[in-house]
Amino acid sequence: MIELKNVTVKFGSASVLENFALTVSNGEHTALMGPSGSGKTTVLKLIAGQLKPCSGQVKVGAEKISYMFQEPRLIPWLTAEENVNLVLGDSPATLPLAQEWLRRVGLAGAEHKYSSELSGGMRQRVALARALAYNGDLFLFDEPLSSLDKTLADEMLVLIKRYTKGKTVVFVTHSFEQAKQVADSIYVLKK
Repeated sequence: MIELKNVTVKFGSASVLENFALTVSNGEHTALMGPSGSGKTTVLKLIAGQLKPCSGQVKVGAEKISYMFQEPRLIPWLTAEENVNLVLGDSPATLPLAQEWLRRVGLAGAEHKYSSELSGGMRQRVALARALAYNGDLFLFDEPLSSLDKTLADEMLVLIKRYTKGKTVVFVTHSFEQAKQVADSIYVLKK
């Protein structure tokens, strides 16, 4: 379970969240929407423990968090399969599974390419493969499909739903259609 109670986050004199509350039950898929600067990514950082609130409480009942950031954050000197393999144990024995994850996101044939050789949408799908392969108790997705066209985004949503079934998910998006497809609950944050 995730529970944020009376959380306030300020950067300098600017408040991003004030007395914010959110509860996500185990196994629930929750979407966060809202304009840029409304605090969606801040909420994910709080949940992941990357940020501490100025006040309030953050409780997260997950031991293994799979986090997909807005930007792919691929290691440039590693190939696509090596980037995915990092979360699988980084062993030659796990390379076939890394290749399978790349196939699932439509990147069969791109296993040996470096991030500089991939388009933005391809890099985003490598990051998605890596996040799903890590198989956390909790999945945090920060605009995971923003670089993809609608058809490809819909295909990736099906994968996200399939491989996070029964897991807790917090999914940040600007797309109401994506939120409806993936989430049990949708929260809209305002500036």
